[in-house]
Amino acid sequence: MSLKLSYFDPRNNLRIGIYIGLFFSLEKGIGGFLAGGIIGLILAFTTAYVVQKTLGKRLEQERQEDDILSHAFVLGLIIAIFGSLLFASFETTPAIALLVCTIVALRSGSKIRNVVKEKNVKKENERIRKLELEKEASDSVEVIVDVQQPLRTETENPIKITVMNPSDLPITNISILAECSRLVRCDEPEVNIDVIAPGSSGYTAIFLYPRIPEQIDLGKIYVAYVINGNYYRKVPIDMGVYEAIQGQPVDSTGIQKPEKHLQVVRETEFYQGFVRLKMAVNNISPLVVNDVALEFDFDEQLFRIDRFEPAYSVKNNRLVLGSIQGNNSKSVMVYFDPMVCSKSSEIKCRIFYKDAKGKLLNTEMNPKRIEVTCPIMKTDSDINIGMLRELLTSLPFRDSKVYRIKSDLATATLMNICREMIQRHDIRHIRTLRTTDRKNYETWYYGKTKVNDHDIILKVTISEETDSIELFGATQTAESLVGMLAEFGREFCKEMELHSKGKSDVKPVVNVIIKDSIIQRSNLLNSCDLAGNCTGDVIVEDSIIQRTEFMANFCLSCGSKLAKDANFCSECGTKIF
Repeated sequence: MSLKLSYFDPRNNLRIGIYIGLFFSLEKGIGGFLAGGIIGLILAFTTAYVVQKTLGKRLEQERQEDDILSHAFVLGLIIAIFGSLLFASFETTPAIALLVCTIVALRSGSKIRNVVKEKNVKKENERIRKLELEKEASDSVEVIVDVQQPLRTETENPIKITVMNPSDLPITNISILAECSRLVRCDEPEVNIDVIAPGSSGYTAIFLYPRIPEQIDLGKIYVAYVINGNYYRKVPIDMGVYEAIQGQPVDSTGIQKPEKHLQVVRETEFYQGFVRLKMAVNNISPLVVNDVALEFDFDEQLFRIDRFEPAYSVKNNRLVLGSIQGNNSKSVMVYFDPMVCSKSSEIKCRIFYKDAKGKLLNTEMNPKRIEVTCPIMKTDSDINIGMLRELLTSLPFRDSKVYRIKSDLATATLMNICREMIQRHDIRHIRTLRTTDRKNYETWYYGKTKVNDHDIILKVTISEETDSIELFGATQTAESLVGMLAEFGREFCKEMELHSKGKSDVKPVVNVIIKDSIIQRSNLLNSCDLAGNCTGDVIVEDSIIQRTEFMANFCLSCGSKLAKDANFCSECGTKIF
């Protein structure tokens, strides 16, 4: 530790040493008088330095302050003893050393104790503040239970559970426990969700088996989770009372369908710009089934399969689940990336398997109809930052797509490209924010749908620190949200390929942990008040961004070089705006 006496008011400490030395040397003449003052000065300086250096380490180690004064007093006595021995030739040294060293040591120790107390108070206040934020985040978490009706007694009935996290803090280790009534059987009453990012939702399901056909109280659901390492839980949620009917589903003729080995339960949801299909393949027979494989049938012009979770192997375009023991099941989540918007499309799946005798059989999943809407926008008015922040909290559906990008283009150039791409649509630019080091840009847009006059918010975040671009959207319907993210994501990838002439590498981030760590770094809007005044290193940059050189010289459709001041592309005829 460097010699710094600022905490201990050195002038007063040194003055104390001089006064005491002079006082005890009044009868020693001018020489003794000066010698006493010098001895007091040396002892005061030494004591302040030793106490600061020794007890300062206790500050770094966050030691308790209750024994600091006694420790300082002992140090003062030790220094006084050595000082008396060092200046033993001077008669009044013991009295000078005792008073100077103990007084200076106690004063320094007292100030150190006050510093420790202030530090502890600040830590406690910060801990209380964090707990209050966590409590607010916990109170804002909403759990929605969706019961599929009618309930049937001889088959499983999926109960969809949605956990919405509108707060600015991520929630992790979400545990959901179903406490069913005695009239309901639940083989797996506890399910988990690993993490739900700020401003997004998590989904899961449990499966119930009513025992008798009558009005049944399903029971309660208990939800617990962790925020910043602290455990929270919601008030128990009543699943409600529903009517259960007898038997398995019947066909259109009213004849009960024949019993099968496998039963498929599926549900879809919109998640991170994907259509996520959750499937549970249940072996309802007591014997094992083998070589279970899934073959999906969908319009490849509308969707593509991005990934499976868990990552089962794929052979001959079939997802191989393997064997399923009797009265057991296997689940899989399939992520479909919308290529274009579609008013209505179906996802089908055929399940191939072998029974216990080796006979090859198959069954089909009930087709799942999917609607992905690309909103057509017509925006007639602007909003300010205050209205933007208020609207952002009220829109029920929020999600984002994150891309990792490797490019030689500057961050400001990337923002220009994104802004020109977005403003080809009828959408209004609200604010562009950036950090003073120009490494992070955040642009907000507002629009309204032409058909139903719904509000839409779009944010583009570009970070040089994480080499990432985030497209964030907030809408009033889930269908328009996933459609908007898919549309802008495709346009962005095309723009990057055009401007970099194939030299840029753009890849979507699908790892939840990596995605959350990138998104949480983007928080520039929170540095601005409702009037649009920003603090810290955040700057509002609302100057008109000129078109890039690439946009002026190349056609957006075919990439051909344009003549100067051309209104149409000579190769493909595209109008140049």
